[in-house]
Amino acid sequence: MAENIDRIAAKLGATVVGQVPDAGGGAFGAAKVAADVARLRADPRPVRIAPGTFEKLARLAERASAAGPKVDPLDVAARLLEEAVAAAEV
Repeated sequence: MAENIDRIAAKLGATVVGQVPDAGGGAFGAAKVAADVARLRADPRPVRIAPGTFEKLARLAERASAAGPKVDPLDVAARLLEEAVAAAEV
């Protein structure tokens, strides 16, 4: 099955970065997933962005949104950061 996931991701231009652990079924599985999501939301990692930079990110997000679904400025920032880190040879 992993082959299929990698192949599908490649066709979509995506990358598989991890696997979601099996939470099980039923109410207990749903409760575990909800608790995991709540934990992630309760531990935000704020990032300070200069106002001018945020305005540029907002303009880039607006341009990207014109071609499809709405894009958030922080999604643009995250993508640019991912690309910069991937390009860094460390």
